[in-house]
Amino acid sequence: MSKTAVISGGSGLVGRALTEKLIAHHFHVVILSRSNHPNEAHISYINWSKDGWTQQMPKADLIINLAGASLSKRWTKTYKKDILKSRLESTKKLHDYLEQSGDKPYFINASAVGYYPTAKRLTFTEKDVFTPHNFLSDVVCQWEEEACQIKALGIDTARCRFGVILSQQGGALPVMAKPYQFGAGGRIADGRQVLSWIHIDDLTEGILYSYNARLTGILNFTAPNPVTQNEFGRELGKALHRPHWTIVPKPVMNAILGDQAVMVTEGQRVLPARLLASGFTFKYPDIQSALQEVYSQ
Repeated sequence: MSKTAVISGGSGLVGRALTEKLIAHHFHVVILSRSNHPNEAHISYINWSKDGWTQQMPKADLIINLAGASLSKRWTKTYKKDILKSRLESTKKLHDYLEQSGDKPYFINASAVGYYPTAKRLTFTEKDVFTPHNFLSDVVCQWEEEACQIKALGIDTARCRFGVILSQQGGALPVMAKPYQFGAGGRIADGRQVLSWIHIDDLTEGILYSYNARLTGILNFTAPNPVTQNEFGRELGKALHRPHWTIVPKPVMNAILGDQAVMVTEGQRVLPARLLASGFTFKYPDIQSALQEVYSQ
């Protein structure tokens, strides 16, 4: 029997990949969008920027909230407000709908490993708790707090902290690969900042696994083997058959990217302790196999 999954933010990298995965597992997917789209086989669209959108909502088995302004645009003072506001508002809309409808789907709220402080030697798992230490961690904390209001309705809720997602179809990897494609790839700052990453296939499989296992609370969606930026760059160069030789000093990255530079000059070693303890098996546990698969397409 077909199940129903609702995805907000379904047009992004994760949303597109999840839609494909869910359809393959006999879900009908409903995508909440801010514009009108014609329905497709196995996919329906609801424009939730219009009044009355809740009346079109089906009784869902699974709701996945990915909606939020992209982190890839320059973080001006105004855009920072959009990054936070878009995430809080989408989650609040879903909370209000669920409170009014009384439905009890399994609810997944996206989050990020930016919750954890930057550190080169420490390792973090879901049991580690921190207060906000920079803009990204503040966004994550407020977003997760809003998602906890859905948990308070008696709904099984997972807050999934994504690492850097590896896919050719979007996200950070195509941007990171561009210097290598021009033969200018290399180390950023001292190269010792840690990159906690995950292959897109493991991410979508992990979300489906979490739904079936009814995992709740904080879940780190990262591969079990984080690497330094220098190690990542070397493996990326090998996968692309390009050299890894340049050095970009931290002040240069700060000048180019502004506040966004923290995403490439800082990092944290984050492990998926709860997924592993629950029995989930990563198809791409190491950076070599992950990048080789991504660039074998």
